[in-house]
Amino acid sequence: MSTLRVLALDHYFDQDLRALEAHRQLEVRRFPYQRLRGRAVRDMGREVGRGLHNYNRDDLAGARGRYAAWLSREVRNLYLERAFDVIVLPSDTFFYVRTLPAAAHRLGVPVAVVQKETSISSATMETFSSEVRTEAPFVSDLMTVCSERQRDFWIRAGTPGHRIVITGQPRFDIYASARAMTAAPKPRVLFLTYALDAYVPGTGRGKGLRVWEPLRDATERVLFDLARDGACEVVVKCHPQQDHRAESRRIAQLAGPAWNDAVRVAADDADTRELIMGSDVVVGFQTTALYEAVAARRRVIYAAWGTQFEDLRSELLPFDQAPKTCVAHASSPELLAAMLTGSKPPSPAACKRWYEHAIGTVDGHATDRVVSQLETLASSWSATDELRRLERHRRSFAVGLLARSLAAEVVWTAATPAAQLVGERQRVAKRSRRAREGRVMATETLRGIGGGEHR
Repeated sequence: MSTLRVLALDHYFDQDLRALEAHRQLEVRRFPYQRLRGRAVRDMGREVGRGLHNYNRDDLAGARGRYAAWLSREVRNLYLERAFDVIVLPSDTFFYVRTLPAAAHRLGVPVAVVQKETSISSATMETFSSEVRTEAPFVSDLMTVCSERQRDFWIRAGTPGHRIVITGQPRFDIYASARAMTAAPKPRVLFLTYALDAYVPGTGRGKGLRVWEPLRDATERVLFDLARDGACEVVVKCHPQQDHRAESRRIAQLAGPAWNDAVRVAADDADTRELIMGSDVVVGFQTTALYEAVAARRRVIYAAWGTQFEDLRSELLPFDQAPKTCVAHASSPELLAAMLTGSKPPSPAACKRWYEHAIGTVDGHATDRVVSQLETLASSWSATDELRRLERHRRSFAVGLLARSLAAEVVWTAATPAAQLVGERQRVAKRSRRAREGRVMATETLRGIGGGEHR
């Protein structure tokens, strides 16, 4: 079978993309969401990123049109850089991709959403689905989802049922072969921390409120006290959208002498799946990773208590209603401390139905099913005259890209020593990496790699 060339938008989508990249039938090229988002914000203003409604404002009609025209050109540039047969998005509700399917269709290329979202709370099912239906209905050609519950959400949001296929989640394939951990003298605890306004339903979400501060602080006190006493080791995993540096400084101060010994923060690019697999106990609040940890046969503690929790619990993911053999609910700091050493690994047979209702089948073959759907979709589309014109210009484009990339590499390599002195190392390294990637893409095209005819 021929290789399917995939262009994938990388928006907090790393784990699923890793699963797709490892598949023998795919050649995946990622491109960062910032490549589109920055231009969209410049054209339409910062408010467009604050809620689905803002993108559709009447006064932005002209700006939307200008951005759509730019995006159409950018899709052509992406094809010139490296040919692709299908574009994969983690969602098409983002304001900066709303017109991307139309731009791809001009080339005869389909767009698929490999939906990255998994668990759905009651509030999300009832209210957010209605908002999506009104403000950002599905515009792509296919959506793969992890579970029947996810499918229900998108049907409520107005997506035609024939465009939704339940496949399971590629990133969860790793758990199909997970084994229970052997007993360790000190439990290795993974704490999945969270922003203080995370998971707050409705208007509180993303508004900078400090709703969960008492709960988070109390949870950390228990974990770090036990770590300092030598009862456990704690690894804290920040959410990708948290400020990793600020959180690391805050936690280092709280941990005191246990910092970087019994307490540490995982790297900002650490794979949560690997952290789960390397832990004895996973402690968290409102995160899909708790379902994942049960699927991986790890001991799981849901740390949730207090006035704020009681006020909002009916609208949150119902981990407090999970079978006790799957998730232990610590409803106080004292119970959390006791459970860290006393809870038992979940029973795979008893918990399978519970976690698969939320995150879908975990059998190791979700990636295969997604790839099959992408193959079928891509094979049903044909190249347009516009795409054929692009093919004729790919060599000259590659020559120009190679020249620009080589020049940029020289500049940014020379700037590296000075950048280290003035604290600009990361920025310069990023520019240097982009130049290197451009050189590699251009070289591959000129060698005939990735520059063949459209499927």
